[in-house]
Amino acid sequence: MSRIVIIGGIESTFTNAQVLFECGENIVMFYTRGESSPGWEGVDMIDASKFDFAKKCPTTIVDGNINDYTQEIKALNPDFIWSLGWQQIFKKDLLHICPCIGIHESLLPEGAGPVPIANAILHDRPVTGITLFQIDEGMDTGPIIGQCQGQLDPRKATSTQLYDEAMQLGKQLITTHLPALRAGNYELHPQNMQKRTVYTKIRWEDWPIEKVLRARTYPYQ
Repeated sequence: MSRIVIIGGIESTFTNAQVLFECGENIVMFYTRGESSPGWEGVDMIDASKFDFAKKCPTTIVDGNINDYTQEIKALNPDFIWSLGWQQIFKKDLLHICPCIGIHESLLPEGAGPVPIANAILHDRPVTGITLFQIDEGMDTGPIIGQCQGQLDPRKATSTQLYDEAMQLGKQLITTHLPALRAGNYELHPQNMQKRTVYTKIRWEDWPIEKVLRARTYPYQ
């Protein structure tokens, strides 16, 4: 069992946090978004009552920048910080508390940046998946711990279908790599930055309606 802090505020955050909770991790604080948190577009607030961990673990609502909570997080003495769907870059002081682990819904180094699932549809990616990685000061640039490729074709699937698949892949990645993380003997694989692609914030009006209808579904409505 590890002492962990979880940071995030979307459905996949709660789903993956529940997996960690069921695996026996000690969630010493769950930092989630408030209504005034910047950068949260098109995702409704989650019904936390549906998740057992959220009923039993202490919670802090963040209505600003998570880096403002660095000293508070440090005082919690976590073994790991899990960033699960948080749209702010962590600063050096926060990253130096302990290893920060993230899940990104693309096969890094391809598809870094915001809204990777919807962007995979818009950019006609033939495959996508999720990446478990150690966060650094860049935007999705940290070394990779593990990856899972999805079975759905982004050229045909909707965002809802790809998001549901990503949450299932997240559970698989967490349960596979958690023993090594706990033991401190997990491997880190630097990303090949020559293959890096970066998505940007979506301007829906710039894309064909057929793609928008598939991409702008939950969680991107």
